[in-house]
Amino acid sequence: MTDSFSVSVIIPVYNAVSFVERAIGSVLEQSLPAVEILVVDDCSTDATAQVVATLAQRHPSIRPMRAAVNGGPAAARNLGIAQATGDWIAILDADDAYAPDRLEAMARMAAADPDSDILADDLLYYDAGAGMVTGRAIGAAHMQDRTVTPADYLAHNLADGRGADWGLLKPVIRRAFLMKTGLRYPVGQRHGEDFTFMMHLLLEGARFRILDTAHYLYTQREGAVSRRESTMTRTTIAYAALAQSALELTSHPAIKAQPGLDALLRRRAEGLLRLDDAHFFSQAIRKGALAALLTRALHRPSFVPRVGRQIGRAMQRRVARRRSA
Repeated sequence: MTDSFSVSVIIPVYNAVSFVERAIGSVLEQSLPAVEILVVDDCSTDATAQVVATLAQRHPSIRPMRAAVNGGPAAARNLGIAQATGDWIAILDADDAYAPDRLEAMARMAAADPDSDILADDLLYYDAGAGMVTGRAIGAAHMQDRTVTPADYLAHNLADGRGADWGLLKPVIRRAFLMKTGLRYPVGQRHGEDFTFMMHLLLEGARFRILDTAHYLYTQREGAVSRRESTMTRTTIAYAALAQSALELTSHPAIKAQPGLDALLRRRAEGLLRLDDAHFFSQAIRKGALAALLTRALHRPSFVPRVGRQIGRAMQRRVARRRSA
């Protein structure tokens, strides 16, 4: 049943010389091979292109590509989509990797639900400093096999710290659906493009199925075991930009027609702004930038009570630690 599952894997790369071979190697080692691996170089300034070219000489399934200008991950993925020939398209970030059975697991899910347009599995967190997988990102409690609606997807993307974040999922998408709708990653976004793209697919009627097992190795910014920042990941914190992308989606006609979706998007934006305030506060305190804190408070009045609550919780934790000691 899996023999008919043909997938093109797209790997956007930018200055990834020290880890791109790991990502490509994880696709080459799949129990169900990809029909092609499109490595899209987004104008790297290091030796990434040479590493990929050398690998391509040994493995005909690798197709090196190079963007004319640096356009970010969305543009690089779109370039790969335009050249892909497989029935399905899978995205792999250059600092991540696939477990050896990932494509086979996707093929089994596609065979079980022939009408599906999007497939996704859970993530396995990878600590680059320790060189090990540290556990599932979301967990079986939130990843039961099911069809995902726009409301369901948004309800799992509230960024409130209390629920699972499906925005991290790395989908495998039926190429025919992309060709029919013309939908592509939003090139104007450098942050939150995955979330925006997924929402547009769902609002266009894509049938999205999730699998309750994990096969995608997601490199953490800071390792859960090593407690060291990864030298591999290119992920940056941009909560405010993510919040803005959520608010921009509220103007979509399908969102306006469903007030419940609008409310969920605004809850997501609010949760992201709380995270942005918390991150800004921690960075400003670490740097001793009191003037920046005052400026933030003047321009965003909601920042003050949020910081007050954060300080209160920190004091409670400190008191609790002292009592336990």
